[in-house]
Amino acid sequence: MTQQAIQIAAKLYEVRDTIKRLLGDRYRERMDELGSALQKIAARKGKDVLMTAKEICSDPGMTGMEIGQIMAAAVELLEPTQ
Repeated sequence: MTQQAIQIAAKLYEVRDTIKRLLGDRYRERMDELGSALQKIAARKGKDVLMTAKEICSDPGMTGMEIGQIMAAAVELLEPTQ
C-alpha cells in the first residue's frame, strides 16, 4: 500500500468515526440503509462501492453531512466496525 493510499484510508476512517459520534444510536441503522443502497447502485453500474460513493458525493448539491454519511457507509461495507 502506498503512502497516499494509507493517508486516504486514514481520512476515511476519521470520517466514519465522526459520523458515528454525530449519529449516536442511529448510526447502525443509517449505515445499514445507506450501505444497502450503495451496494445496489454499485452492482447496477458494475463498479466497486468506494468508487460509487465517490461519484455520488461529487454531486454539487450534497451537504457535508450527506457526504460524510455516504463515505462512512462505504467504509462500513469494506471494513465493518467491530
